[in-house]
Amino acid sequence: MLILAIDTSGRIASCSLWEDGREIASCVKDSQLDHSRTILPLCEEMVREKGFSFGDIDAFAAAVGPGSFTGIRIGVAAVKGFALSGDKPAAGVSTLEAAAADVREEGLICSVIRAREDEYFYGFFHRVRGELFRICDDTCLTGSELKSLLYGAKWLLCGDGAADFLEKHPCDNVRDTGISQSARGVAACAWELYKYDGLTDGNDIAPVYLKKTQAERMREESKK
Repeated sequence: MLILAIDTSGRIASCSLWEDGREIASCVKDSQLDHSRTILPLCEEMVREKGFSFGDIDAFAAAVGPGSFTGIRIGVAAVKGFALSGDKPAAGVSTLEAAAADVREEGLICSVIRAREDEYFYGFFHRVRGELFRICDDTCLTGSELKSLLYGAKWLLCGDGAADFLEKHPCDNVRDTGISQSARGVAACAWELYKYDGLTDGNDIAPVYLKKTQAERMREESKK
């Protein structure tokens, strides 16, 4: 089973190639959100260097959010195109879950991505005996609200908003793992979905924003 996964949800663009449950290649580039020019060449280079073609890929996966609105749209569009053109299955993976999947330590995991100002997208997970379990749905809170939820237990923090959150809201019981969301985590989640027959058609992959886009907010303001 060959899976090609991409993550364009933040500043860093990445792609990962997995074969039968393990990563065999990856590419990462700080494209400063210019993913429309970056992600396809990254994928092509990675696949070609391993001696494969896109026709050899069995399934595709993308981080579908939360994260950068534009970045998410680019990643979802790319995976939909890959999957539909080759009539291959696909997976849409939570960006927060992808970050948590890369944390191999046992314990409670809080995945954090900065939304805007002092607001954070977050998701809670628990890794027990090597298995990752979701505790709550992805949602968004202010930093102080999130800190109050973390009180009273030891937490492992991940995601590209972790350092920003801890700088503004220090927590003695929370440790930053230094792990951010990436295509490797997306592929790991897609592999788990494949094992449990959870892959879907490319048409079913869609962005998950959690908050309204700027265009939506501007339309609402103009109607007032």
